[in-house]
Amino acid sequence: MASTTRERRLRRNLPLLCGFRALQMTLFPVAVITLFMTAHLGLTLTDVFILQALFSLFTALLEFPGGYVADRIGYRRSMLLACGASMAGWCVYSFAASFEVIVVAELLLATSLALTSGTDTALMYESLVELDEESSFARWLGRSRSLGAVSEGSAALAAGVMFAFDPRLPLYAQTLVWIPNAVIVLLLVEPQRARAAPQRAWAHARELLHFAASRSPRLRATIVTQVALGLSTFAPVWIIAVYAERAGLAVVWIGPLWAVANYAVALGNITSDRWERSRGLHATLLGSVLLVALGYAGLGLTHAVFGFVFYYAICMGRGLASPVLNHAQQRLIPSSDRAALLSINSLLFRASFAILGPVFGIAFDTWGEHAVLGAMGTLFLAASLASLSWLRTQPQPDGPPRIERAPTTAGE
Repeated sequence: MASTTRERRLRRNLPLLCGFRALQMTLFPVAVITLFMTAHLGLTLTDVFILQALFSLFTALLEFPGGYVADRIGYRRSMLLACGASMAGWCVYSFAASFEVIVVAELLLATSLALTSGTDTALMYESLVELDEESSFARWLGRSRSLGAVSEGSAALAAGVMFAFDPRLPLYAQTLVWIPNAVIVLLLVEPQRARAAPQRAWAHARELLHFAASRSPRLRATIVTQVALGLSTFAPVWIIAVYAERAGLAVVWIGPLWAVANYAVALGNITSDRWERSRGLHATLLGSVLLVALGYAGLGLTHAVFGFVFYYAICMGRGLASPVLNHAQQRLIPSSDRAALLSINSLLFRASFAILGPVFGIAFDTWGEHAVLGAMGTLFLAASLASLSWLRTQPQPDGPPRIERAPTTAGE
């Protein structure tokens, strides 16, 4: 009877995590945040990209420690702390009137993201492992990500109306979203999983980084691929609203534009597992890369008001790649350190954007969006194809993933 009850509670984790993702991605401000900062706070696009670079820097610095903490204190506790940090961050954002105050808000939001990045998917994967249903992970992750994308798109529709009524109203609403999300986290149950043997935190962290960097070539290739694809689909997010407005699209249509973009991500998410089962991992990822390349080419070459529709190809590509690549990576990671190792994806992604973000912002302000988007598309296409080629050459390791102690030097 007890085992049946636990199985029922573990199975309940799956829809609850989908609900958590849906609320987490109900991001009312995101569709209008660039317009809010430029039109109402007087910031430039360079300022916007610098803020996003700072957010990425904060997240990169906190990412691995956040995953490491989640593995030690439990996924559920880590996610509860993240809810508190997000609520505080959006509250600060709601009353921000200067660049400096927004930096504080971004730090709080980065803390929240670092505590959940990899943690929610690790909890989902470990729940399915305990239920002996690991093979269905990509399908559940696709559902979770698609619900998140639909929620973000639907929030964008509401955000346009809110923004027209009061530019700060989307920020107030975002603060309140994290109350029901905290309730969802309290309803989750921690799955059983392997625990790392007690040892010094710094020594253990060094072993994990050494494992990812040199002892698991296929894991390293999946991380690089995640970063390359992530950067290629993330960079246009912060320019698309301004791109469409400058092309002649009325501000009232920015919300629907954002909504359809997220529905395109959801479509990619929900069909990703089916694509992999029928065509294989590498063909699915190649399809994603080609969609992203099509999007950049269209955005760069088209000057008509409808040019923003090519952004949807980038969104579809992002949705297609995410679940299957994440599943491939989960299979390469030991249970005891799942959240910490998954966080390396975001660490490298955020660190890269912290460097590239200001460069993109300055380039957009200097040369305009069309020329820069064309150049970015060429750069990202080359990086993505190179990473896919590398991933294809790395064999799947035999046996379950295991972290062996790195060789120590004399005196350690």
